[in-house]
Amino acid sequence: MGYSTDFNGVLEFKEELTASQLAKVKGFLGEDCREHKDWEDALGLTWVDLEITDDFTGLEWDGSEKTYDLVDKINMIIVNMRKTYPAFGLTGTMLAHGEEFMDVWEIVMENGFAVRKEGTLTGEVIECPSCGCKFTK
Repeated sequence: MGYSTDFNGVLEFKEELTASQLAKVKGFLGEDCREHKDWEDALGLTWVDLEITDDFTGLEWDGSEKTYDLVDKINMIIVNMRKTYPAFGLTGTMLAHGEEFMDVWEIVMENGFAVRKEGTLTGEVIECPSCGCKFTK
């Protein structure tokens, strides 16, 4: 088995997208990058585990198990979208939490691209004497 990370939050489109722009974005989602040799910056990436929000205002994690390299996949979409739509961009933050208690970080949009920012848990860490699960107070 591998390691799982859950993602919460939405990266919103900087501008409302047209139908053709939405269709182009949708063409990346759920796809295996290894099958698209023409996608710039996709080398070494696998499945794009993102979906368009129900209100068509941004991208969110699709809930897939074993999501890896999401920062790189977001940036790959941005680079490839800008070939046709130079003004394409995203704003916002996604929170990431891995299986380990202290494995928390964020995907933050900065200077037009996604970057990983290490997160910190605040408060006293308490361990359950029965199951060993950790919580913050």
